[in-house]
Amino acid sequence: MPREKESGCWRRGERDRSPSRWEGDWDWDCPATRRRLQELYFPERDSSGAGSEEILNFWAFFERLRRFQSRRTHPAPPPGHRHAAEPPAAAAARLDLPLAYDPRYRINLALPSAAAVPTRNSDLPWECLAEFRAAVLHYLDFTQKQSFAKLAKLHRERAALPIAQYRQRLLDAVAGNQVVVVAGDTGCGKSTQVPQYLLAAGYSHVACSQPRRIACISLAKRVAFESLHQYGDQVSRAAGLGGELGGAGASLVKRPESVFDVPPPGVRKCILSTNIAETSVTIDGVRFVLDSGKVKEMSYDPQGKLQRLQEFWISRASAEQRKGRAGRTGPGVCYRLYAESDYDAFSPYPVPEIQRVALDALVLQLKSMGLGDPRTFPFLEPPPSSSLETAVRYLRDQGALDEAEDLTPIGNLLAQLPVDVVVGKMLVLGALFGLAEPTLTVAAVLSVQSPFLRSAHPNPDCATARRPLESPHGDPLTLLNIFNEWVQQVKSERSGSSRKWCRRRGLEEHRLYEAANLRRQFQELLRDHQLLEEGSSQPSDSYSRQSRHRERRELHRLWRSHAETEGRKRKVLRLQDGADASSGEEEEGGGNREKGERSIDIQVRPSPPSPLPGGRIYPSRSLTPSPSPQDVKFKLRHNVEELQAVSSSVLSSSQLALLKLVLCRGLYPQLAMPDQLNSGRKDSDQIFHTKTKQGVVLHPTCIFATSPELLHAKEGPERGGTKDPAEGLSHRHQLLAFVSLLETNKPYLVNCVRVPALQALLLFSRSLDTSADCARLVADGWLEVTVPDADSALRLLSAALQLRSAWEKLLHQLLEGRGEESSLRPSSRDVSALTRGLLDFLQMKVPYRLRQLTGLEKQNLYVGPQTVAAAPRLPGLFQGTEMKPDEVKGGHRVTDFLTYNCLAVSTALSRPACGPPGVSERPLPIPQTDTDLYSDCLRSFWTCPHCDLHMPFTPLERMCHESACRPPEGESSPPEEPSENSSKISALHRSYHCDLCQRDFTFTPTEILRHKKQHQ
Repeated sequence: MPREKESGCWRRGERDRSPSRWEGDWDWDCPATRRRLQELYFPERDSSGAGSEEILNFWAFFERLRRFQSRRTHPAPPPGHRHAAEPPAAAAARLDLPLAYDPRYRINLALPSAAAVPTRNSDLPWECLAEFRAAVLHYLDFTQKQSFAKLAKLHRERAALPIAQYRQRLLDAVAGNQVVVVAGDTGCGKSTQVPQYLLAAGYSHVACSQPRRIACISLAKRVAFESLHQYGDQVSRAAGLGGELGGAGASLVKRPESVFDVPPPGVRKCILSTNIAETSVTIDGVRFVLDSGKVKEMSYDPQGKLQRLQEFWISRASAEQRKGRAGRTGPGVCYRLYAESDYDAFSPYPVPEIQRVALDALVLQLKSMGLGDPRTFPFLEPPPSSSLETAVRYLRDQGALDEAEDLTPIGNLLAQLPVDVVVGKMLVLGALFGLAEPTLTVAAVLSVQSPFLRSAHPNPDCATARRPLESPHGDPLTLLNIFNEWVQQVKSERSGSSRKWCRRRGLEEHRLYEAANLRRQFQELLRDHQLLEEGSSQPSDSYSRQSRHRERRELHRLWRSHAETEGRKRKVLRLQDGADASSGEEEEGGGNREKGERSIDIQVRPSPPSPLPGGRIYPSRSLTPSPSPQDVKFKLRHNVEELQAVSSSVLSSSQLALLKLVLCRGLYPQLAMPDQLNSGRKDSDQIFHTKTKQGVVLHPTCIFATSPELLHAKEGPERGGTKDPAEGLSHRHQLLAFVSLLETNKPYLVNCVRVPALQALLLFSRSLDTSADCARLVADGWLEVTVPDADSALRLLSAALQLRSAWEKLLHQLLEGRGEESSLRPSSRDVSALTRGLLDFLQMKVPYRLRQLTGLEKQNLYVGPQTVAAAPRLPGLFQGTEMKPDEVKGGHRVTDFLTYNCLAVSTALSRPACGPPGVSERPLPIPQTDTDLYSDCLRSFWTCPHCDLHMPFTPLERMCHESACRPPEGESSPPEEPSENSSKISALHRSYHCDLCQRDFTFTPTEILRHKKQHQ
């Protein structure tokens, strides 16, 4: 009856505190007794706080000490026995030596004075306190001897490593050379010992890079342990931007750090690992290694511009690395699950990474350093020439290189940003339109691994909880919503709210923390390059500043507390059923496990109440759980108030449309077109085509994989569709801009956003070819757009040309105006005018047909070089361009991307563009390609909306006039535009004032005569 014994114990002490009345009634197992002793001897450690593990270890030691003392017998000495050499009392007093031997004198430590001599006024018996004090001293001596034994063993192991005998030679080589290469076998101590040698030699800053995050964690902990530094103090780790090598690191398990935790007694730990465990990872206790001989590696196909995750046989060097994982901290055996003949057939070394990754960033860096043509660069292991050609072509498509393969202004900036080309373009374009904050978030979440858990994908509860955050516009905007909502949960003071929120929606919380860190780094990059103004994060009033100071001081205290206890906590794996695997907060998050399924959880002792000797379990005091280390680090790194204010702002429809344009321009030319028969397929069978890969499908986590109707162009009149009965004629055709193309068992489109097809092609195509009346256009040589109304087609094309010109001009001003000369930066008036123009352009609803060209049609697409009659000189549509005949395609090269009247007559126009096969329609009337560019048959009357000029124009003359003509004074014309117009006007133009309409014009003599004729 523990409760009666407990209460009786303390009542007796209150009635009579004399030591004689305590004898025989003292209960060491009473929770109240233990609590009073802990308060007296361990006042700084709570039973459920930071020192809980040490206290449990002490009580276990105390029980064993009591059992040992109870079994120990002291036989009485025989009669007449005398000590052989007992020193006299005088000598003992003079030498300060004890008269009898006591084991206590071997203990070379003492308790603090407050706990060493307890007061006799205490309500606890003096004899019991003295016994407890002796037990504490023995425990401290025991733990100290244990630590010294471990330290001696550690020094012996370090001295036995093969690299130890080369320590001085290594230090001499580092002191006398700029570069030193150290090569050694697996486990010789390269990664763990060399940094310690350098630190001991006086090198204050030593950086050790690791290819994967889990390897970085393992190495940092090992070096911190061996060098006796506190983990996180002098030896720490930092996972940076998480590039290509670090991408696969944390995909081993949900919590990769758990591989370092120990199993409970009687349980064997089994670690399933990819090739991540080949290098730089040392896990204590590994005795057996099973090598399958296979590896899944990410390779890059330069032709299809896709990444492939395929299974290969490993190399002999990799096999040796895997063998070295066994026996690093003890004897071990490696079992190879393949024949010796297979081993002999392995390649000696794995394929170099430079030969199996995209080389876009590498080529950009070579160009920025002025190292010449990357095709002739002397690589140590040259990559395939096709990969270099693809990288150069890709950078040209992205606008980082011009036709001469020189860096453009945006290419110079992208080379300075340590980010991917696509991400860098998004950041720059977002800063131009004042959308830096959402663009920063989108770029960050797209740069980390997907936060969606694969195990939660088939869970309907997770899908239902995640549905309010899904955006019908695409995956990047869904990730934007998820991040913004998650920030609100992190800001909450309730412990575990963020973790529960993520678990309920099937999200990995760690990925969102990574995205937040990346977002902060991207923000600093933009500020360093004068693309984003410095924000004032300091509060204006003194009360807020003091509150923030107190909050940060408390956060620093919590972080130091976590850092101090991190190394002392012993995390133990715990087997449990799925029904009981979750704690109270986990159960609220929804069940991701099936009932009865066995699982492994992590237990930091002492999480549950532990049984005391005798089988009794006493409840411990429950305290409010403190924030997790990730929460504390997040609040220290970021201004949570500012981040919450940014994430709580809702994008308007105009901002959302502009953000989609920014994303599309950054991702271009990574576009996919829906198959013409998708409307009749079920959700999982939707097929898409890219320029280089046919028959790709959507990734299962894509929003359009579950809602494919968002991409269908055919809609009835009741939903705003066209009433035209012709199949495939619609103004709702859409394309998918995707971040990456990944092939595993199928080729998948990853992270897609939908954009209007016609507007996206006109604004972003690197090659735009037209027919004579501009009713037929071909974008980048693989997508054909047919507009039945030639006047609407010409209006769209002319508007797109002007918008592209204005966009490039403002972007050039933004890049050139960085730094001190702020006057060169684009004005807000120009940016607003471009924004209105882009939004109006997106609202243009012109029915058209969209289809993909076949291989045969691509071969016969252009008319080739042709002879046209001499024509009057026309000014280029853009400043600095000159219209001239195209020697390859035919027609005339109007700009660097637009070729006019170069398309041959298409025989495929006799069938529908996007309808099912077998449906016929009347061919569209396309002018013959040998028609004179300036013949009268192409002229049609047109009235200029700005100057009211009404006269017959050819399509090209009309576009030239629209480019040169500006709205009259007082409408929306910028003050500097007259000087710009003069630079675009040829020598034939001159100023002309009409007395009848009282307006000033800039006309050629022919245009003056035609204008006068209008007034007759």
